[in-house]
Amino acid sequence: MDKLAYHYNKKKIPAETEGKYLYYYPCDDLENATVQMGGHGYIIIEVTEKEWEALFELDKIDYNNEHKYVRHTSPISDDEEDELPVKEQEVFISDDIPISTATVEKIDKENLFAKLSGEDRQILNLLKNENQKKIAEKLGVTQGYVSTLKKKAQFNLDYLEYKSAIKTNDSEFIWKCWNLFVKKLEMPLFLDLELEFVLNFLHPEDIKHFMYWYYSFGEFIRYSLTYYIYNEDKIKEEITEYLYKATEQELAWFKQNYLNAVPLVQIVYIRLITEVARRKDVGLNGSNKAIDGLRTAIEKLAEKANMPPEQFFAKRIYPIIATIRNTRMKQFYRFYTGKNLKK
Repeated sequence: MDKLAYHYNKKKIPAETEGKYLYYYPCDDLENATVQMGGHGYIIIEVTEKEWEALFELDKIDYNNEHKYVRHTSPISDDEEDELPVKEQEVFISDDIPISTATVEKIDKENLFAKLSGEDRQILNLLKNENQKKIAEKLGVTQGYVSTLKKKAQFNLDYLEYKSAIKTNDSEFIWKCWNLFVKKLEMPLFLDLELEFVLNFLHPEDIKHFMYWYYSFGEFIRYSLTYYIYNEDKIKEEITEYLYKATEQELAWFKQNYLNAVPLVQIVYIRLITEVARRKDVGLNGSNKAIDGLRTAIEKLAEKANMPPEQFFAKRIYPIIATIRNTRMKQFYRFYTGKNLKK
């Protein structure tokens, strides 16, 4: 099983022909290969969606059967491993990520990085080893100017990754957004603020319903973000289909709460509620785990502070969250307008 081919095939990359997708076959004869990557040759063909599903299902079976055996019995190419940064080598040694997967991810990042301007690449390269103050001295500019360049360069790199993720419906980008949100309460390209805007329009009863079926706050946010940024070309079609199939009760609820909302709000609601229906149909059960977990965490913190949970949330947690979100909103406004947001 060729891991590099598997990585690209699972992305389901759209072909130039409408309704078809690219499929990578390993080719030992490099001269006859359509493309060469990582020293290996591949023939790329266009297949229909059904053909892609059948081929990739076989790939998954092959991958799952072979992956563990190869992972633990095959010798590792020193040249291949040496191409990885130290941190990625450490991850490989810890047995968390296959060497082939890490190498492919590195190739993807390098391809995106190569599309940046020379100035962006220079700043990001310098920041790998030096702080902003030293870079400013080296370039003969102010530290504030370097900070501005860094934000611009990172934004451009994030944008390239975002466009690539949208094209391939890459779920790994969603996890990147979520992991950054967990650490800093922010996402690349201010997607956290855009998603926050959309979710603010959802009815409280729907939020409560979703939290019952999505098991955790993190899962709910990841699904919401997925539904918000992917398959934008299908929004009108999905809304029309939902309204056509909706029961009288569902239709009445939609008209009452979402009829005048923007299409992105409508589609996030429809996709979330459709996933709930799917989970019910396959026999899954809802759970109060998400709400109970949040409540328990607040109660424990409140107990240590010798305060009632409601008071602790109002006086300790909410002000911190509000301050972070307000700061984030100011950054968003300044970035896109070049002006400071008035109070």
